[in-house]
Amino acid sequence: MLVVEDDSDIASLLSEILENEGYDTAAVSDSDDLKGQLDPHPDLIVLDLRLTRGSAEQILAAVRARGMGNVPVLLLSAAGDLAERAKELGVSEYLAKPFELDELLVVVRRLT
Repeated sequence: MLVVEDDSDIASLLSEILENEGYDTAAVSDSDDLKGQLDPHPDLIVLDLRLTRGSAEQILAAVRARGMGNVPVLLLSAAGDLAERAKELGVSEYLAKPFELDELLVVVRRLT
């Protein structure tokens, strides 16, 4: 599982929670860090919509360019237009920040 989150505290927390549930995780903060994390293909990408360096669009383009368009993506954001953005980006699922951890785990289980 790949966590793409530019806030290191949130990335660490998400990774720890998912690892405690038995998932192997890697975390990156932007598209520059992505290169070494796509082999083997992740079974799920947890992606923050708004990154300080790069964008969710760049991350998704890089993933799709590597033939991983079938990898489910969980989009996270506090943006008011999250549902619309998720649809535009063609992602599998989205959660608005802040979210309950149980809610996150239900979605992750459903997608993996």
